[in-house]
Amino acid sequence: MTLTRQAFTAALSSLVVAGGMLAFGTPAEARSQCTSTGAGYLCVNVDPRGYDASYQKTSGSTAHVDFNLVCANGRWFGDEGSFYISAGETRTYTFAVGSQGSCFLKLIDMRTGATWETPSISR
Repeated sequence: MTLTRQAFTAALSSLVVAGGMLAFGTPAEARSQCTSTGAGYLCVNVDPRGYDASYQKTSGSTAHVDFNLVCANGRWFGDEGSFYISAGETRTYTFAVGSQGSCFLKLIDMRTGATWETPSISR
């Protein structure tokens, strides 16, 4: 089943995330991994070109954050730079890096240095 980003965002916003983490499918076949940041939801999804990142900010003041993809093979990928996001907004980025095996998405708060990480996903 393929979801558009808009459909995924709509579905995600209607879910209650138990325990702060959410996985679609069984762990071995998960196509999406998400975690709660306390002020929103951070997700990484398998994409034909690599890995899709998304952050849906649901509350709090405007944040200055940055996406990073960290892979078990030792490779790390940055996006096109940090961005500002306000409550009610969703930002996405595709890491078009092909298959890097098991990777997780890291969100860095540029003001405080705090970080949030999704569970790993394999492609």
